[in-house]
Amino acid sequence: MNPRSTLLLFLLAAALGAVILGVEKYLPSTLELREMKRGPVKFDTRLVTAIEIESGGDGISLALRDGRWRVQRPFDDLADPERVLKLLAEIPAIGWIQRVRQDEFDGDGWAKTSLDKPRHHIRLLAGEREILDLAVGAVSPVEGAHYLSVRQPGRTDGTASYVSRTTLPDLLKTKPEDWRDAKLLRLAAAKVISLKLGQNGGQIELARAGDQRPWALVKPLRARVGKEKVDGLLSTLLNLEITGVLDAPPAPAGEDTAGSSLKITASTSGPPEEVFEITLTRPGEDAAQTRAVCGHRGFVFTVRSDTLKDLWSQPNDLRDRMLARIDGQNVSAIRIESLLFPEVGLEKKDGSWYLSRHQKWEPANGERVLRFFEALNTHDILEFTADSAANLVPYGLDKPFLKVRWTESGAEHSLLFGKDAEGAAFFAKHGDEPSIYRIEASLLPSIPQDSIKWKGLGALRFSQFALRRITLAAGSAPPTVLDYDPSTAQWTGQRAGRDITGMIDRVKADTLAGKLAKFTVQDWSADITAAIHALRQPAVQVRVTLGEPGVSTGPTRETLLKFAPTQEGMDTALWFGQVDNGPDVFYITRTALMDLLAPVFKPE
Repeated sequence: MNPRSTLLLFLLAAALGAVILGVEKYLPSTLELREMKRGPVKFDTRLVTAIEIESGGDGISLALRDGRWRVQRPFDDLADPERVLKLLAEIPAIGWIQRVRQDEFDGDGWAKTSLDKPRHHIRLLAGEREILDLAVGAVSPVEGAHYLSVRQPGRTDGTASYVSRTTLPDLLKTKPEDWRDAKLLRLAAAKVISLKLGQNGGQIELARAGDQRPWALVKPLRARVGKEKVDGLLSTLLNLEITGVLDAPPAPAGEDTAGSSLKITASTSGPPEEVFEITLTRPGEDAAQTRAVCGHRGFVFTVRSDTLKDLWSQPNDLRDRMLARIDGQNVSAIRIESLLFPEVGLEKKDGSWYLSRHQKWEPANGERVLRFFEALNTHDILEFTADSAANLVPYGLDKPFLKVRWTESGAEHSLLFGKDAEGAAFFAKHGDEPSIYRIEASLLPSIPQDSIKWKGLGALRFSQFALRRITLAAGSAPPTVLDYDPSTAQWTGQRAGRDITGMIDRVKADTLAGKLAKFTVQDWSADITAAIHALRQPAVQVRVTLGEPGVSTGPTRETLLKFAPTQEGMDTALWFGQVDNGPDVFYITRTALMDLLAPVFKPE
């Protein structure tokens, strides 16, 4: 081999070696690529019980005690749990761009990373055991990135340094005071089961039996409270925002020189069951800001809320202005007792309401039941007349003219209605409460006392597959007979002995059959005397003949519908109607009747 070839091979080998060294030095290894993908920091945030932060000379210590994060240094108070959770979520989310080593920097280049004297330093601990030591240095030349070093127990490489993208500097660039919980009382409203509001003039106590039970006023009287009122009260209390910390020590327990303090005690359901006490000074000129002493925090704060004045409520301010709060979805039975009519019995079965009449259950008017619930739930109380049931006579509640009972979620409830001796004022009282309310008489029509008014509006129901014949008769004119063959779905007809099959419009005949199969009335009549007289000579009769569904032979049965105007000899807007000479009479509008009996013949 000549010297020239030897030299070329030598230069080529040297270049290849340099490339290999460069690749190994500057390109990430397989291990590093895996680390880049998963991030430089991985740990179980559930194990963290303490956090030490050094940032710009300010030292902050956070500790988890009894399920709550607290600031332990430079003061002892509750920490902002959202800020702590954000910190613990951000650390594992750190993304690295490049791993760096001190020996890669020339001269004072390493000092410019600030990793020897980090701007932010975080230690995470599980009890006494260190989980992570993290240092955040200077901004790197890569846009939006910082130098960062990580030390974790179990790492074989000791302390590793990176160029990383993270929002930690913005999160840590805060004062120790920013780590204090800015909410005076951090609770879930659903967990609060008791509230006591104590003022110089007395105490208001609100309570409920459990998280899902309704609130009640316990002191100074027992009464229902408005859900919206309690929700507003809780919202104000649980959203009191701390705007400052005062140097003045908490006032001694029970001391209120101005007689204007409000002591609030909130109790929660477990686990664990807790009691929190807060004392607020009545706001001055700034009605949205006042001073607060919080027993479980040990500081005097200034707090702010635009609805602060709502906490100084009087008992009547919190009472429910609605007559009832019935959850119709959970009601399974209704009973209505009155002095004029037999008891009305309604029960819900398989999601539908049924009415007890003539010793049997029949479909009830579901829309009327819904209107009944709506009427009670939206009726405003005119006046809280009395808070004692010692004497019910002046209100006619000793012998109520109307009593409504219902079963809701397995519990029995009742509502009594009475009126004064002159019959000019009407009153109501819940059976299990002492309070008496004055109400408007306009509510009473929404609680029909006659069972007929609760009857379902479907007067006739059948399957068209069972239909055999429809006979239509108006006045003295010959009846029109329409025969239907369910096996072929064909119509034939006759009138006065003449075959009229060719005149029948099949679509119109099918429409008539469909309307009769789901015949719905306008309402039922409570007074049937005039109706029975009118229906002795009906103006219109419709006879429906039914058999076994799907076949055209076999035994049949008939149902007769009779119609008559409400005033004899006149074409009135409302007509009487009756099914099979039964005990009940219905109303139907003339328009609905004419629509039902629209001609079934082809245009001439």
